Amino acid sequence: MSNYPFAKIYTDNEDVTNVDYVDIDFSSAGFDLVPRITVTLGENINVFISDLTKESARINFSTKYTGTVRYTAISMK
Repeated sequence: MSNYPFAKIYTDNEDVTNVDYVDIDFSSAGFDLVPRITVTLGENINVFISDLTKESARINFSTKYTGTVRYTAISMK
């Protein structure tokens, strides 16, 4: 077996209505390290990640948001 690291990727989406943030759970991915999170929205709204762990995170919005939040968590094993 190789000693080279490989990436684990978890992707999902959440439909939200008039929220300031959404809590996401990616514990089923079984990350060994804290992942990097990317977020895609259907509008031009700023987002930032807080409360990041190996199993969950909070996606915060710069204003109330209604729509689909698509996110990807990526970590090396």
